[in-house]
Amino acid sequence: MRQSELPAPRRFGGLSAVADRWLVAGAIATAAGALSAPPVSWRGTWWWGAALGIGLGAVGIASRARVLIPAGLVLLAAAAMGAQLSQLSAVTGGDFEGEVQLVGDPRWRSGALVVLFSATIDGAQHRWEGRARGPAAWQLEDAAMGERWRLGVTVEPAEPADRPFLWPRHLAGTAQIRTAYRVDGGSAPFRIANSLRGLVEASGESLSQRDAALLAGFVYGDDRGQLPEVVHDFRATSLTHLLAVSGSNVAFVLLLFAPLLAGLRPWARLVAVAALLVQFAVLTRGEPSVLRACVLAALAVGAHAVGRRASATRLLALAIIVLLLVDPLLVRSVGFQLSVAATAAIVIGARPISRLLWGPPWLRLALAATLSAQAGVLPVQLAVFGSLPLVSIPANVLAGPVAGPAMVWGLVGGLTGGLTGDAVASVLHLPTKLMMGWVAGVAQWGASLGWPQIEVAELTAGAAVVGCCVAGGFLLRNLGAVAGSAAVVAAGVGVWIVAGSHQQPLPLGPHLAVPRIDPVIVVVDRPDPSRALGQLAAAGIDRIDVLVARSASRSGREAVRAVHARHDIGQVLAPAGLGGRVTYEAVTEPVRVAGLTVEPAADRLHVSTEVASNEWQAARFG
Repeated sequence: MRQSELPAPRRFGGLSAVADRWLVAGAIATAAGALSAPPVSWRGTWWWGAALGIGLGAVGIASRARVLIPAGLVLLAAAAMGAQLSQLSAVTGGDFEGEVQLVGDPRWRSGALVVLFSATIDGAQHRWEGRARGPAAWQLEDAAMGERWRLGVTVEPAEPADRPFLWPRHLAGTAQIRTAYRVDGGSAPFRIANSLRGLVEASGESLSQRDAALLAGFVYGDDRGQLPEVVHDFRATSLTHLLAVSGSNVAFVLLLFAPLLAGLRPWARLVAVAALLVQFAVLTRGEPSVLRACVLAALAVGAHAVGRRASATRLLALAIIVLLLVDPLLVRSVGFQLSVAATAAIVIGARPISRLLWGPPWLRLALAATLSAQAGVLPVQLAVFGSLPLVSIPANVLAGPVAGPAMVWGLVGGLTGGLTGDAVASVLHLPTKLMMGWVAGVAQWGASLGWPQIEVAELTAGAAVVGCCVAGGFLLRNLGAVAGSAAVVAAGVGVWIVAGSHQQPLPLGPHLAVPRIDPVIVVVDRPDPSRALGQLAAAGIDRIDVLVARSASRSGREAVRAVHARHDIGQVLAPAGLGGRVTYEAVTEPVRVAGLTVEPAADRLHVSTEVASNEWQAARFG
């Protein structure tokens, strides 16, 4: 077909003719409307806001008064948020026994199995966060999202203090699970997804525990099996996003199937891509970043199917509008905020940054995308977590480019190895071992450096200094000014690093903070193992003379193993039955260590001291 015979891109009136800047304004307006939750007294009349928003948008499209479109989207998003909040606030508690569908994979937390499920109670369908112990937990431990179960539960609406954590995940409240019986594996997409995950998991048996867990994280975002020390390393270097499936994973999946999709007609390709994206979203459990990437990809393919050219900015803005109108609670999801911020930064800054770098184009673009994404998510991370480790910048540059190939090879090798058996899987996963080892090594290296955290005040001051220096350099336009600016920046960074590297005294819970003195005694009490490692790192502890494990529970045993994997420990005191591979001394009678009294109490240890708080040092986690 000659070029003159190709169909010209069609131009439509209305929304598709709106300039990118107005679509960006519409996306911002939609997010603002979703964030501005209407008062409780207005939530019952949300449909008035929806009707007015639709009317303003229609008038704006028909009359080309484009300013009316963002105004209509504000009202429409606020109405959608009001409708969802009114449904969540109207739930009631009570006993229930019936068929439910699991909407998440069960995971252990604080000695209980947490199970997310959807149930229709009193004629209304809602999601609940259930907790199971004993026989019910044993039944549900190997369950998977999408399966149908018959549960006996007692549900309670979310307390006001818990609503900010439950409602953004569409959870109406909590539930205590008494009984559990499996019904079936759910609908076809869930059965297919769980079968694919099972193949990848089976192929991972040829890998070490660390690499098998990382494989599951890279391929479909399952972080349940991660070792606590690996979780700590990834948190300390801000690499946890690599274990959460994102837009790059969606792009690589479409690239894998590109040869099969290329021969289809545009509309057939759109249907095939939509089906593929839906199945991938189910496989990865519909994380907010995946939903954003899937909708954006579907819009891109749809634009091509109708002969439209759409910029990345326009597609991202449309994806945000569509997602927030369908599910306005996404605006409160940190995962969604990080995903949008990173994508927007890549769209805006990747190519300009790549022009400032050296090397082949593919390397410059990869590094530029990583750097721009880090800059984009920085405001969100500072607002949510309060700080960002400085080491995250080199860590992401080193580990980020490996994430895509690791996901693609892990998916292909995992499915093939799961079908062919361990012998073939062990060969196929040789590249997997190298890539997982590289990423885990970068994370451990970064976590061990102990670089300072970037705080909000420091970032603001640093940005002001850099801005003034750069502006001065451009205004004066002479070498002396530029050199002086560089000296000021270098001095500021030096002061920042020295100030940030200053270690604060170790917090002792109910005790006063004390300076570092020997011996170092660490008491582990109802721990989150990865959090325990983070607190030790924040306290500047690199060696432990005595580690006291107060509990022989699963979390206590895992905490002892994780701390032992990252620190030199002189002696471990624990209740009988701690188990594991760590050598420990079972406390069966009172023991006194450096003024610290440790004595058995049922299946736990009781720890007390009679000396002044500045004569010994302990960290209590829990």
